[in-house]
Amino acid sequence: MTTMKANYGRIGEETHMKWQAGVFVAEASEQGLGKLAAGAKAQRVLMKLLAEITAQGRQVNHTGGTTYAPKVFAEHPQSEGMTKRALRSAMEGLLAAGKIKAEQDDPPSKRRSFLMEAGQ
Repeated sequence: MTTMKANYGRIGEETHMKWQAGVFVAEASEQGLGKLAAGAKAQRVLMKLLAEITAQGRQVNHTGGTTYAPKVFAEHPQSEGMTKRALRSAMEGLLAAGKIKAEQDDPPSKRRSFLMEAGQ
């Protein structure tokens, strides 16, 4: 089941159900190692795409807009099916771990922020 419309809830949430003994029963959600593996994959994809975009001379940011990193990476052909939500979570985790950082450039009157690997 997918939430298509909700007044106070998120749209697009999925609940997997199975038919069991004459009733629908919700399947167990991904937890533990499966959830960790999905998070690690999202971080790996984000790092790979950040390196590729940076090598092309392009910049993405962590604040939003047309160059918002999770949005740009989710639309990239090599995103491996990662969603914007998963990539946003991965980005926050990598920022907190110090593996990527936000830098600023341009003149003080027009500062722009962009993401880069912490080792650069």
